[in-house]
Amino acid sequence: MGKLKTVGALASRSTREFKRLITPLQLRWRARPNTKASRANKVFIAGCARSGTTLMQSLMWCFEDIFVHPPEARHTMLYLLDRQETNLVVKRDARSHEDLAKLSAAIGLIYCVRHPFDVLTSSHPQTRMERRFHVMPDRWLLEHNALLKLRKVQAGRDILYVRYEDMIGEPNLVQQRIARQFGLKPIIRFSEDPKNPIRATSIRKWEQNEEYLAYLQGLPPVFLARLRGFCNEFGYDMPVWANS
Repeated sequence: MGKLKTVGALASRSTREFKRLITPLQLRWRARPNTKASRANKVFIAGCARSGTTLMQSLMWCFEDIFVHPPEARHTMLYLLDRQETNLVVKRDARSHEDLAKLSAAIGLIYCVRHPFDVLTSSHPQTRMERRFHVMPDRWLLEHNALLKLRKVQAGRDILYVRYEDMIGEPNLVQQRIARQFGLKPIIRFSEDPKNPIRATSIRKWEQNEEYLAYLQGLPPVFLARLRGFCNEFGYDMPVWANS
């Protein structure tokens, strides 16, 4: 009887040891790059929240032979998708700025930008009950710092910047730029996509809203100086009071 218990204990221990060794192998196998995804044309959509990344994600369906991953995700998802389409698209998640500088050179990048005053005075259904505006200054800085780090680490990277205002004002020209950049073929023009009606009312609402203006005028001068640099680079104007 004692021998049987000893044999049973040894067998149980062997099973535990086997599981301990095999589990990491299983995890690595499940996370391995998909062969189809490795050959596909991969595009990652990044940018600060409320800068048009969701609209861009939706509009990418206007190209043929494309799969746009519905959930937000890290750029590594592009290597895990098991799809037949030639072109794969993933939109950044809330923490993608943390490893944006590690974006593979094999992945194309669309970086969405928007006038920071519109970004900083935009609400979101998910956080409306928690705070007045979705993107706080510290979040905006994290996103911008991630972009600056990417450009420093990958100085030669070709980034396609897309202004939210251009998506609204000249959607078809934006579509042409994307098509040329990534070798895509449109099946419907952005302006004709029934799922994405263009709403110009989402631009520069802060100019006519006293509450928004009061909030923006109360931002720290150091932060406003940072915003000015961003606006100068991407062709946005700042009100006189923000330039002093």
